[in-house]
Amino acid sequence: MMLDLNKFRQVGDPLADDFIAGYFSNTDNKKKLDLALAKLKTNVNWPKFLTEIPEAAFFDEELKRIGFVNLKVRKDALAFYRSKSTYILQLLGLLSLPYCYAAADGAMVLYQTERMYKDVAKRLEETGMFVASMMNPKGFDEAGDAKVQLFKVRIMHAAGRYYILKGNWDDNLGLPVNQEDLAGTNLSFSLIIIRGLRKMGFTISYQEQMAYINYWSWIGAVLGLTPELLPQNGKQALDLEKAISSRHFKPSIAGKQLTKSLLDCFYSLNDEKQIKNIEIAGFMRFLLGDEVSDILDIPKQKFPVSKQLLLKLKATVS
Repeated sequence: MMLDLNKFRQVGDPLADDFIAGYFSNTDNKKKLDLALAKLKTNVNWPKFLTEIPEAAFFDEELKRIGFVNLKVRKDALAFYRSKSTYILQLLGLLSLPYCYAAADGAMVLYQTERMYKDVAKRLEETGMFVASMMNPKGFDEAGDAKVQLFKVRIMHAAGRYYILKGNWDDNLGLPVNQEDLAGTNLSFSLIIIRGLRKMGFTISYQEQMAYINYWSWIGAVLGLTPELLPQNGKQALDLEKAISSRHFKPSIAGKQLTKSLLDCFYSLNDEKQIKNIEIAGFMRFLLGDEVSDILDIPKQKFPVSKQLLLKLKATVS
C-alpha cells in the first residue's frame, strides 16, 4: 500500500467539521446541540433528534453512500469478539491505548484534551462501551445505540479539531485528529488487538482476523476515514501499521504522561490479589514489546514467565 501519508495529516472530516462549525460558532446553537445530544441515547431517538438538528442528516447520507457492512463479515466479527470479549476489553487499555500514545504527534492532541490523562477511568469506560456497542448483535436495531454512538464519536472528533485549532496548536504536527492519526487509531482496535491476542497465546485464523479487521474498516468509514486508509486484507493492514508507526513512534512528553496516567489508573483499580501493580507494567511491556515500551517509559519489569504460561493455558482452554 504505497500512500502519501503526509497529505492525510492535513485532512480532517469536512462534513463533520462543517456541521460542528455551524453549531459551535453560535452560543445558542451550541446549547441547542448539547441539549439534543443529551437526549440522543438510542437509535430510536434519531428521528426526533433530526427534527431538532436537521443538519445531522449528513450522517444518514453518509451511511447510505457507504452502505451497511457485509452481513457475513459482521456475523464473523461479532462471533470472534464474543469468544474473546474479556481479553479484548483488557487489551483495549493495556495495549491499544498505549500503542496510540507512542505516536508522538497524535499523543499531543490527546494530551491537550486533558481529560485523557485527568479522567482516565472514564475514558476507559467510554472506550469499552463503544466497542461493546459496535459488537452488540442488536446494536443497529431501534433499541440499540450503535448508530448514535458512531455519530457522537464522529462529531466529537470534529469538536476536538475545532477547539484545538483555536488554541496554541503547532501546525507542523498536521491537523488535529487528522486522517492518518485516525487510521492508526482504527488499527489499534483491530490489527493491534489481534496481535495482542496472539501474544497471549490464542490461535486466530486468517478468516477471523480479516472479518474483525474488515468490520473495523467499515466502522472507520462511518467515522469519516477515507477508503485509502481502510485495509481490506492482511497485507494492507500490516503495511499501513508499519508505515504509520515508523513515521510517528518516538518519545514525547505527552506520550509518557498519558501512559503514566493510564498505569496509575490501573494501579488504583487493582486489589493486587491476582497480579501485583508492577506486574501490570510488565504485562503492558510484554504486549507492546521493549521498543515501544521504552518510548513510553514503561517500567522495565518483566512479566513473570509463570503468568505468561498461565495466559497461554487460558488461551488454550478458551
